[in-house]
Amino acid sequence: MGCCYNKSNVTTISNTKSAIIATTEHEFIEKVISTIPLSQRDFIRRIPSRYFLTAYALYKNAQILLKHERFEEAELACNNAVDMLLQYLHPTHYIFQKILEIYTNSCLRREHFSKALCSTLTCILIHSAISPADRASLSVRENFQIIEYYFRMGFIYKKMNYMKNALKYMLQARQMISSWPQVEEIINFTRIIDDNIRDLREPKLTIQPVHPCPDESDIDFSRRFILEMAQFNAQRGTLQFDVSEFTRLPLKATAYLVTPAILNEVYKCLYNELSKNGLMAQIARLAMESQYIAAQIKNSIQKLKQNTLLTPMLIEAALTIIIDRQDKYCQKLKDKLRFEIFYTDCSNFHQNGVRVFKIKYVKSNDH
Repeated sequence: MGCCYNKSNVTTISNTKSAIIATTEHEFIEKVISTIPLSQRDFIRRIPSRYFLTAYALYKNAQILLKHERFEEAELACNNAVDMLLQYLHPTHYIFQKILEIYTNSCLRREHFSKALCSTLTCILIHSAISPADRASLSVRENFQIIEYYFRMGFIYKKMNYMKNALKYMLQARQMISSWPQVEEIINFTRIIDDNIRDLREPKLTIQPVHPCPDESDIDFSRRFILEMAQFNAQRGTLQFDVSEFTRLPLKATAYLVTPAILNEVYKCLYNELSKNGLMAQIARLAMESQYIAAQIKNSIQKLKQNTLLTPMLIEAALTIIIDRQDKYCQKLKDKLRFEIFYTDCSNFHQNGVRVFKIKYVKSNDH
């Protein structure tokens, strides 16, 4: 036909197009990774370009989906992008932080706080792993993100009613931001952190509704109510001891650890507390009988509270010995202060088996 169509020409044209595409892909990838710490860029360059670009497309798609409030799809796209890149990159690679930002924002918008907590903590770990040299190559905005992550952890814990943890992360954010230049944006963010810290240190009274279940007896409801309120207060960080104390059962073996000195110290602290008409004595007089688990007794008496060696288990064992013996200790409480103390493992307000101490005020005409 006289035309110049032949196999070699086709191959040359095809190779030229591939070269152009490869060059374009290379330039695009270099542009994408320009915001990534220098020492981490080579790891991405080793990933097959089409593979990386597919993961990047998922990341960009997640951004669009988040913007249109298609949260589940956005999170799925993030997960797919992470799964692809994890085949080539270490989990602490900086690029995962960028993907997790979208994922976390989506979780927060849906109030999936547990997921947001995990992803934010991962961002902290990734950011903390950046070397000082690489940190210098990041923008001011990217370096500031670590403070935002700590603040976000505090915010999420606050939403989850874990006030103790919330305060911990807010204080860390406050400490970190104090070393930054006091420009307007930093000052405003510092005020937000301070407001949250103040709110966490002075928690507002909140009510946790607890409703009876169908066919639940009054005693079962009372027991569940006490336990759920304790768990709620523990989550808010307002419970002064471990919540497990409300379900811990006494061990007979603990009695062997109680020395005469421990016995005397526990009794003396209790006697002094009741003799000075403290809160425990006032409640007993008003209610005629008050109930406490050992941890509450420890928490109510300052000297016991300050003694770290006297655990609730030891205090429980010591009081049990005193009550079982019904010796001079019990007699002195009754004769001098008009209080009787006894215990039960079957209280109406605590689970069966939990040892509860009752302090009863004896009226003069009953004495």
